[in-house]
Amino acid sequence: MKRGKMRSMKYLGNYIKGKFAFSSHEKNFFDKAHISPADFKDQIFTQPKALSAPVDLACETGKNAYLPWTKLSIKARVEKLFPLKQIIKKNLAVLSQTVSRETGKPLWESESEVKALIAKIDFVLKEGLDRRRTQIVPKAEGRIRFKSRGLFIVIGPFNFPLHLPLGQILPALLAGNTVIFKPSEKSPASGQKLAEMFHKLKLPPGVFQMIQGGKGLSQKLCRHSLGDGVLFTGSFQAGQKIKESLVKDHSKILALEMGGYNSALIWDSSEMDRALSETLKGCFWTAGQRCSSTSQIILNKKISSEFIKKFIPLAQKTTVDHWSKNPFMGCVIDKFAVQRFFSFQKEIRRLGGKTLLEGKKTQDKNGHYISPGVYKMKFNPSSSFGTKETFTPQVVIYETTHLEEALKMINHSGYGLSLSVFSGNKKVCDEIFYQAKVGIINYALSSVGASGYLPFGGLGKSGNDRPAGAFAMDFCVTPLAERIKGGF
Repeated sequence: MKRGKMRSMKYLGNYIKGKFAFSSHEKNFFDKAHISPADFKDQIFTQPKALSAPVDLACETGKNAYLPWTKLSIKARVEKLFPLKQIIKKNLAVLSQTVSRETGKPLWESESEVKALIAKIDFVLKEGLDRRRTQIVPKAEGRIRFKSRGLFIVIGPFNFPLHLPLGQILPALLAGNTVIFKPSEKSPASGQKLAEMFHKLKLPPGVFQMIQGGKGLSQKLCRHSLGDGVLFTGSFQAGQKIKESLVKDHSKILALEMGGYNSALIWDSSEMDRALSETLKGCFWTAGQRCSSTSQIILNKKISSEFIKKFIPLAQKTTVDHWSKNPFMGCVIDKFAVQRFFSFQKEIRRLGGKTLLEGKKTQDKNGHYISPGVYKMKFNPSSSFGTKETFTPQVVIYETTHLEEALKMINHSGYGLSLSVFSGNKKVCDEIFYQAKVGIINYALSSVGASGYLPFGGLGKSGNDRPAGAFAMDFCVTPLAERIKGGF
């Protein structure tokens, strides 16, 4: 794709009661430019400096729309939602470009995200239904039915601004709930595009709504008395604040997907070439801005020299460029990510770590571009280092000769999302299964690989035991027991 001047989009405001609108106050203050992190000259749109969020109106509308929507048959809801697949297909190019402009992800990666939306629709509207079919239990003279919960608040992330929210929005709607979607303040344009796609479905007003805003809006939506559930994807810190704000409200279901500090364990040389290529993806795809990105590589000391000798040149060759040039890696999201990157690199040096590949700010590009960083350290189980998510393109290498120590390294961060394992030894893999505190184990695959046919979620600081993916339908409904003399 040739790089040229991109058109500024029109900011449409909030999507409430089946239409886009913004207040008269906002209309007079369109003075905040939303700029692409990949090119500071690319203004995506101008939006109000102080967003006005009609939270009460949106919640009341969503609550009023709930009963008519949930009383529809599942078949009727499927018929209303399934056209979204063709709508997204027709808009694949514009959706992909919007994601790339807004996040800096290479176009190939954004296209993969949009295509994954299409696959997600097929899965949720077909196979996803199997998890909530009525079950007859003759011995109990009863049955189990699955009932929707009400109004759901979906808080989306910036890194996959379409795919991750849709993975929660769609099951929630299919189950009979209504939804208010709050996109990340870092990806409002993608959130607006998703709302435009839903608008074309012509759903009953209030079934799907979208409100733009920042962290304060998220807290206000999550605490609102009319909400029945909160589905959040983002950082541990933000998720923890939401959890704390709801600690006295037992009426709301809360599903948290909160990132990770993930490991790649390479224990023998049987799959060295595959380990090199897959770990490179795990570390640097999406510029390290995936909750499942590889933050540390744990090497059996017997093979560490061979791996490092081959891995560093591969990392050096990693192309970092504007999304339109389809590089291996694009930019990071903002100046705070850049600061976090160099603070982490500085901390490693302060603690006596060795820099194998220094990460540098790319000076010749008009965006937030950083080259990959690779470091080597000695593991200190009593240190707090390695317990904070970096969300940047850098990785720490550790060496050990003992599997028990490797497992301590894996579990040290307190996060527990994804683990990548390269070993042909079944006993090693079995031990990892029992002791690694993670929700996903990928054998001979990178830590960033995932399938919608499987659960996606983590332990500890990565989640609260409500995985998404194939299991998203579970937290969108509640099981209801019904009995009648003689059975159903």
